Amino acid sequence: MLTHRTIKHLKCAQCDYATMDKSYLKYHLLKHQTEKQLKCVQCDYATNRKTDLKNHKLTHNIMKDFKCTQCIFTTNYKTSYNKHLLTHKNMRNLKCDQCDFV
Repeated sequence: MLTHRTIKHLKCAQCDYATMDKSYLKYHLLKHQTEKQLKCVQCDYATNRKTDLKNHKLTHNIMKDFKCTQCIFTTNYKTSYNKHLLTHKNMRNLKCDQCDFV
């Protein structure tokens, strides 16, 4: 049975990150290394984490999966697209208090 006394929290010495999994801490520590081992071949982006590089490479993808119908915004990420759509919704709520301009 796990209790508060038996759970070992592994803490990062460089920030507030804490975990119970040694592999998660090891992965987290890569972000603090100053010399970046993985480099993007299309720009000067560099990282130590494969997942971060993989996600970054999507920014260079010419075919964007999500295109806004109200402006020129495009992205490969559904979450970014949904967040962007909120800016148009919020813009409609902005009305000039001195005239009819919306």
